[in-house]
Amino acid sequence: MKRFLLLFVCAVMTSSLAIAESLPGTTAEPVVFTPQTVAANTEGAPKLDFDLLTPDNPAATPVAVDPIDKPTPTPAPTPNFVYETYDNPTMGVSFSIPYTWLLNPNTNHATTVQFVEPKNEMMEPDGYQTRITIEKYNMGLQQTASDARSRLESVLEEIAPSFTTFTPGNIDSGDFGDGKGYYCYYRAEYNDGAKNYEMNGRVIVVAHEKALYQIRLTTPRNWYSYYNYLWRKVRSTINFQ
Repeated sequence: MKRFLLLFVCAVMTSSLAIAESLPGTTAEPVVFTPQTVAANTEGAPKLDFDLLTPDNPAATPVAVDPIDKPTPTPAPTPNFVYETYDNPTMGVSFSIPYTWLLNPNTNHATTVQFVEPKNEMMEPDGYQTRITIEKYNMGLQQTASDARSRLESVLEEIAPSFTTFTPGNIDSGDFGDGKGYYCYYRAEYNDGAKNYEMNGRVIVVAHEKALYQIRLTTPRNWYSYYNYLWRKVRSTINFQ
């Protein structure tokens, strides 16, 4: 009789385990948790390799196992820019720009405007000041997208010496406002002898009637996605007159 009961209990346990493995969201019999299995199985807990700890040093710091324990990058915040409309009838262009940004006085505003982020608003203190530049080329003849591409190739050659290193990407076609043109992303570095600055940027040249417009954004590399909000705002509000 005892042998029969023992066989019966074993059969029930085996059946229960089989059912548990076949049902989503269920678990098998509990296991004994060691520190290693707690770290490996607790949802959201850091997974530490305890074998890397020195046994006779209780103050030892666990070494992260790459890539499992690599920290998740903190998402860039969404900028809270307050915009105003900049209108330049001489250049024949208007667009939205953060109202605190500074207009560079050292350009001929009949052909070139550049807005620079104030230092006290920089996301990367003591880094590269983000800037957006718009330049107009009066050509005298009706311009096409092909003309815009040729001008873009020249622009890339012109701005390259401004940096210590300059690496442009592929050139692709695109629209900006009601103009047709071409654009290019780029990576650059600048070393002033005391510090090395890493930047990302994009430049587009647009054909509009008898003129070509260059629109260029350069930002600190680590904050490129953050300042893309500004780029999209300019792109959605620019108007060629």
